[in-house]
Amino acid sequence: MANKSTFEAFSNSPYFSIKHTNYFDIYDRLLSKYIGQSMTFVEIGVLDGGSLFMWRDFFGNRARIIGVDLNPNAIKWREHGFEIFIGDQSNPDFWVNFFREIGDIDVLLDDGGHRNIQQIVTVQSSLPYVLDGGLIIVEDTQTSFMKFETFQRFSFISFLKQKIESLYGRSDELNLSKDVFTKSVSSLEFFTGICVLHINRSLCESTQRIENDGKRSFQSDFRYNVDGKVQSVFRESYNWISWDYLSEEHRKNYPRVSKIFENDVIRNSSRIFIVPIRFLIYVVLKFMNVWNLKKQLKGFELY
Repeated sequence: MANKSTFEAFSNSPYFSIKHTNYFDIYDRLLSKYIGQSMTFVEIGVLDGGSLFMWRDFFGNRARIIGVDLNPNAIKWREHGFEIFIGDQSNPDFWVNFFREIGDIDVLLDDGGHRNIQQIVTVQSSLPYVLDGGLIIVEDTQTSFMKFETFQRFSFISFLKQKIESLYGRSDELNLSKDVFTKSVSSLEFFTGICVLHINRSLCESTQRIENDGKRSFQSDFRYNVDGKVQSVFRESYNWISWDYLSEEHRKNYPRVSKIFENDVIRNSSRIFIVPIRFLIYVVLKFMNVWNLKKQLKGFELY
């Protein structure tokens, strides 16, 4: 059994199931670690029963296989030893009651209704109950791009795109808010038709920039040399006028000015003039960056 693939389990299932051909390699890579283990697996969308038998065949008899479906006829699979819950996956109250009864889980696989509201509510409602090292796998996410659903900006994929920003919120260099998603999801994976959320709270701590004690020479930053002379002047002006930052680099480059600005009264009062000027330079640089990007990419084939 240890060497059985998900495709073999799918093929051997005595009842009907639909999968896409690329799913099986993804399943094998993500889920093989659970073979023969005591674990809790929840699948949404089980009416014809084929996937329930597939997963029991793949994981082994120690796995707790739980099915969720909107159609009450799915309760017939209880006779085969599966736990079956009937409910609406787009209803947060359903998930509150569901997890109150079954407890925490290892893997949730959403092969349910594939509607945006269903996928979004399912992910958000399940996050607190997936154990560290566990997974939330959402299938058939190509529906986010199908015309019968909502506009793409309200799709499940758009929801995850916004959450990518949340993951970056763990950086102390960014002033981004942290939420349950940020504190639970360590990483995201995107495949054709499948999105995977890796749950590991120990890897979700805020990250900080650190430096070693090596000697620093404060060499010129050459990455902006291709921007042109005008933009370089604005960038140097921005760095020059930032006296109030009192960074180590400023102390080295402008020792006399930095000495003056060590005085709190001088530094804070000067910001009345420095901050507006710096902001204007910053805005100009932003527009120049966009203009340069478009100019440099013109005629360049983006894959």
